[in-house]
This record gives sequence, structure tokens and C-alpha cells, in this order.
Amino acid sequence: MSYSNFTSHRLMVFDDVRNSLYAQAIRKYVTPDSVVLDLGAGLGILGLLAAAAGAKRVYLVEPEPIVQFARETAQANGLTDQIVILENRIEEVVLPEQVDLIISVFTGNLLYSEDLLPSLFHARDLYLKPGGQMIPDFAELMLAPVSAPDIHAKFIGRWSEASLGLSFFHGRRFAANEMLWLNHRESEVAQLASGVVVSKADLATATQADCKGEARCRIETSGICHGLLGWIKIKLGDQWLSTDPSSPEVHWSPAFLPLDPPLALEAGQEMSINLQRPLMGDWTWTVKAPAGEQRHSSFLARADGPSRLCRMAPDSSPGLDVRGEMTLRALEMMKAGSCNREIAQDLADASQPSLKSFEKTLHLVQNLALRYGKKSDPRK
Repeated sequence: MSYSNFTSHRLMVFDDVRNSLYAQAIRKYVTPDSVVLDLGAGLGILGLLAAAAGAKRVYLVEPEPIVQFARETAQANGLTDQIVILENRIEEVVLPEQVDLIISVFTGNLLYSEDLLPSLFHARDLYLKPGGQMIPDFAELMLAPVSAPDIHAKFIGRWSEASLGLSFFHGRRFAANEMLWLNHRESEVAQLASGVVVSKADLATATQADCKGEARCRIETSGICHGLLGWIKIKLGDQWLSTDPSSPEVHWSPAFLPLDPPLALEAGQEMSINLQRPLMGDWTWTVKAPAGEQRHSSFLARADGPSRLCRMAPDSSPGLDVRGEMTLRALEMMKAGSCNREIAQDLADASQPSLKSFEKTLHLVQNLALRYGKKSDPRK
């Protein structure tokens, strides 16, 4: 997910439900002597709230250039003297001091889904003072069995129907293993049981960012279970924010984990749920009930899953394809001081016929420069 443009930040900046709860927690912890770290600051909304609450100094750490807009916002609100902007990943910056409070939104849509927790743990271990606070400091991942015939029919069952006389039924097995991110309205489906905590993280002490969760729930309403609805609860000071359908809408999205075929459940029956996801890996969900057992994995939603697994294996020696060789050559020349035009011309001269276009190689080089090149000051 990219957070490099204003559109991607609009929902976060104007998420009054979420930001109001953060603001209350911030005011609870911030004093005139507080030094605060806003981790993954984006446009700086939470860090600016800390400054407005009276913090002595607030570090806004964000890898995307959009964080520079926070400088204008701080100036417009009389907060310039309290704000320090660091445009980089937390692993690549050095704070000159430890902090009293770390604010983050690194729990994402489903706690582990964006692999942000390791960066939060890094910041906590390196910069949080003994006795310092975190917002949030605790998080739970919730799942509930649901009856969602419309969602199941639209995204999974549709693959068993012909289109213009052509059958695409083989696509159903891939669709049945793909997690779906729902908006608030879509998530208002019939729950067959109350949500259960499948995984939780004490963000003040946790060291692992793998999801290894299991739980049992008792079916409260008989019906056809088309999948599991997933959401998070995070603790902000004295209050909890939840992304479940019964709570006020926020910009974070609930998830639908499909079951195919669906399972018929009766009130009073017990269902066991297992959810696994290694860091940077795929989600696997398994349910067991009297009607049967279902196991799904996002790994199986990819047509190239087996080949990806082979390339990623610890003992694999994948080598480099043609584009990899070009990338290596471009980075070597970039490091040696060649300009983008020189690198692109060199690649065009040495490439296969399909890649000999100077425009194509220049585009490749420009993207590499944006991703790996040193930041330049445009004023020079």
C-alpha cells in the first residue's frame, strides 16, 4: 500500500472517530515536558495533536515526502517550534533523545496485515524511556463466523457461472482463498456467533510479529456460514477503538475470510478457529465444526504460489533474471556516479531487443533513482 499522495491520507486526516480517541489519549499522557514520537506520521495529524496538547517536542517520522506538508500545517497552527520532521524509515533515522510517548497507527486493518509491528518494536526498544507510554499499547484481532450469501455469491460463487458462454469455474479455487477487505456497510452481515479474540499483542512488551492464534466459539444462531469476519480492537489510553460493524465507521477496513463450500451450523454447536500468518507471509485460516472442516490460505489464491515459494526458500539459489541483471547494472553505475541518462543508454545498448528502447530503460532507471537514490535538495 502506498501512502505517498494526499488521496490516501484524506480518510485518515478526517477520521474524526479515530482521531478523537487518539486525541483524548494524547491529552492524558502529554505534559509540557513530554517528548513525543509520531511513528509513520503521514501528514502529521497525530503528532500535531500532541504538539497542540502542549508537548515540548514532537518527532514526525515518515518515509514518504508527503510528511513535509506537516511543516506548513504546523506553521498555520502555531506549532512550528515543537515539530521536528524526519523523512525516512525509523530504522534509518537517529533520534537525538529518547521519548516519553510513542504514537502510531501500525496496527493496520488486521493488526499483522501490513508487517508494521517490527518497526514499532524497533522504535520502542531504542527510543522509549523507561516508564514511557504507547498509543495504542494493546491490540486484539477478532473473528466471528458469519452468514454472508451476497458477498460469497459475488466474489466466489460467480466463478461457477458462465460468462458469454465461457466457463471460468477453475478460478473459484483461487477466489475461495483470497481475503476480502470490506467497507463498513459491506461488513454489516449476520453474525452466527459473537466475535472471539484469536490473537492479541501487548505492544509494550511483544517481540514477535507472527500471528499464531486459535479460539473456540459457540454458535448462537443457526445458519449457513460463508466465512469469517475479522476486525481489530486497539487500546488508546483508557478507551478501546474497534473496527467491527456495530462500532462507528473508521477508515480501517474489516476483512472477510471465505469458506468454500460454506458450512451449515446449528445453534449450540462449537466451532474452533485457527489463524496463522508468519511475518511477511500468507494468511491461513482453518475452522472445524460438526458440519465439517475447512482450511484456506492466501498462498493458494496466487497462480504463481509454488514458484514464489521455491524462489523464497532459504536454501534456494534463484539467480537473476534479465530485469534483475539490468537493475544490478544500473545500481552499480548509480553508485559509481553515472547520471540517469548515461545509465539508461548503457542498458539500452546492452539489452535484449525487447528492452532496447532508451525510453523504457530510462523509465527503469528513474524508478530506481526514486527508490534507492540519495535524496537531493531541489534548491541547489
